[in-house]
This record gives sequence, structure tokens and C-alpha cells, in this order.
Amino acid sequence: MDTLVSHYSTTVHCGRSCVWFSLQLHSNSDKGDGSVRYILSGEGAGTIFIIDEVTGDIHATKSLDRERKTHYVLHAQALDRYTEEALEPKSEFIIKVQDINDNAPKFPDGPFVATVPEMSEVGTSVLQVTASDADDPTYGNSARIVYSILQGQPYFSVDPKTGVVLL
Repeated sequence: MDTLVSHYSTTVHCGRSCVWFSLQLHSNSDKGDGSVRYILSGEGAGTIFIIDEVTGDIHATKSLDRERKTHYVLHAQALDRYTEEALEPKSEFIIKVQDINDNAPKFPDGPFVATVPEMSEVGTSVLQVTASDADDPTYGNSARIVYSILQGQPYFSVDPKTGVVLL
């Protein structure tokens, strides 16, 4: 009995619009005569991921979004189309969804309001703002937050790393 592969892991780089994922299975028992049937089971099999039972092509049918699900575990197997006997043991496939920068930072505690005493010295700390980003902080700069002031210059400045607003 030949083995498809006992364990396989792949990473899909995508965000909210990723439907181009494709993977092809092939069994050494497949002679191209249509006698092999490929089946897929596991998380999202038949709904998010479909397999062409003749060619072994696996495709995503829906968008994959890392913020919804970071990975999928699928199992594939090659069967004899006529006897339904397994030609291969089940193989496990882990599809990891790699994040892209598809979420804007948000200020969960905003809007921010602060008061400054009259005649305060330049450099006086006014307040600290905090933002969060749903993108994956472990991949690239997708979740990196840099603070800046769009209006209010030249009276205020903000530390780009900490979000501390200064007079």
C-alpha cells in the first residue's frame, strides 16, 4: 500500500478575500483511469474545502480569515472507486491561515477627553491613548501601532510608541 503522505502542513497567505487556496493530492495507485476516488473529511470538508474526487484537487469555496479561524485540520484518503477499499491510509493536512493587514487599529476607550491647566509647561503629559489591532502581532507589521496626531499641531505631540500625548 502506497502512502499519500502521513502528515502535511501548509500556510495560506490571505485575509478576508482568500478563496484561491488550492492543493492537489495524488496517490501512486492512481493510474489516471478514474478508478481512484479521493475523499476529504475534517474541519470544513465539504463546506469550506471541497475535493475533486477524480483529480484530488482541493479548493477553498469561501473566504478564509485568520481572525475567525487560524487553521483547519483535514484528512484525505484515496479509495478504490469500485470496491470503496482504502488504497492509502488517511493523511492529515493542516491548513494554516496566515494573516494580512486587513484590520484598522481601533481606540476601544475613545473618544478621549483631557484638560490641561493654563500655563502648563511644554512637555507636560496630557493623557495616554491606547489602540488595539485584531491582526496577528506575530507576523510582519500587520498589528504594529504607531501613534500620530492628525490635527492640533503645533500645540500637542504624541509618543509614536506609547500613545502618551504631550503639551
